[in-house]
Amino acid sequence: MIRRGQLVLVLLVAAAALLSLLVFQRKVSATSDPAGDRANASSPEAASRGAHRVSAQSSEPTAQTSEEPNVLEQAAAPTPTAHLTPAPAEPVPDTPESSSLPAATVLENMRTTIRQYAAAFGENPVGTNPEITSALSGQNRKQINFLKADGNRVNAKGELVDTWGTPYFFHQLSAHQMEIRSAGPDHVMYTADDLIIR
Repeated sequence: MIRRGQLVLVLLVAAAALLSLLVFQRKVSATSDPAGDRANASSPEAASRGAHRVSAQSSEPTAQTSEEPNVLEQAAAPTPTAHLTPAPAEPVPDTPESSSLPAATVLENMRTTIRQYAAAFGENPVGTNPEITSALSGQNRKQINFLKADGNRVNAKGELVDTWGTPYFFHQLSAHQMEIRSAGPDHVMYTADDLIIR
């Protein structure tokens, strides 16, 4: 007999798969219409509508515990479909930490920052990248600044960016779990070089 928790998990996985398919179809149709909504598809609002999981590639091993799934792993090779042109990245000044730390470490530091916020407020910050950045930088009810010199940087648009200057994609999985995606060195989301962590 299936327990209620198992049923909820199955339904969540099915919903995530459906959202993944819808986002993929939208991206493919955007590439076939060059004058269409391609610019809008890369906006934080459009990114917050899409939510799906792709594994990540990392050259650094990660420590595993019994509670945490493997969050940095080799991504499956993308299927040969239309190529997505990356949006030009906003130039973001390097910091000593951002230029010296491996990308996977910077992403783990971002996860730590999200967890510190959750410990202080009982839940993760929610919203688009700029809204989450604002909450982490002190625009919260306790006025706590969670952003430290740990390799993560904020661009001119108020977005947290990865090692390569591309805005992170934050996918809220629950009140206490968030998936954070880095587009990787190619600056394109949902490709084989993406890094992802929960």
